[in-house]
Amino acid sequence: MIKIVVLATGFLIATMPFQARAQVSGGSFDVLASVMETNQREINANDVLDSNRKEAEQYREKIIAGWWEFMQASSKAGPGEYCAASFLRAKRLSEPGKVDKMKEGIVVTLFGPGGNYRGALLAFSPLGEDSAAAFPKLASGKPVRVTLAQGNIKPVTLNAIYMETGAKSPPLLAFAVPSIEALLGGMEDKWSFDVSYGGKSIANIEWHDGLRARDQLRNCLAGKPFDDGRHRKD
Repeated sequence: MIKIVVLATGFLIATMPFQARAQVSGGSFDVLASVMETNQREINANDVLDSNRKEAEQYREKIIAGWWEFMQASSKAGPGEYCAASFLRAKRLSEPGKVDKMKEGIVVTLFGPGGNYRGALLAFSPLGEDSAAAFPKLASGKPVRVTLAQGNIKPVTLNAIYMETGAKSPPLLAFAVPSIEALLGGMEDKWSFDVSYGGKSIANIEWHDGLRARDQLRNCLAGKPFDDGRHRKD
């Protein structure tokens, strides 16, 4: 049985049973792993290198403002499978006499069905070394007890699934959503999330342009190509 947590105007989150967990493998998301690894490498490099200051500043401001990336998260995906939308965002770190940097970067990703798993997923991953240090370190596929808050809705404590997607890519904390229809139906244009582990917030992010992202996911689910310039390919 799947326990459903109903969050008004937010997402329907399910406690994923063992059988369903077996159908969701972080290794299936190889395209997403490559994208996350690239973003992680870029954000770390732009924190320390001054060789191209203008490019670094542009990247920093882009991350701080937040943006969406769209992809089919698996290189083996058929039409309408493994559709994913990721929103990346970090906070500004200002220090007197120094160039602004980034902190507390997070990626929130929404996945449609793929392979044997016919539900949807809402997942969070760290972006940057400080965020990665705050995430738990577990064996891939293990459940982890966290507290999830959405918007101004009362937080709920439930199990997420810890997943490794690649040797060098950041991990995911994934929540099951009963269906892709429930996932799309819960999307708002602006929406915030906070994930706490061990009494501390490890992922805090607010997206914008959620309805445009929802439309991009619907295109992908219908077997149509993404029509946004930030489509990431394998």
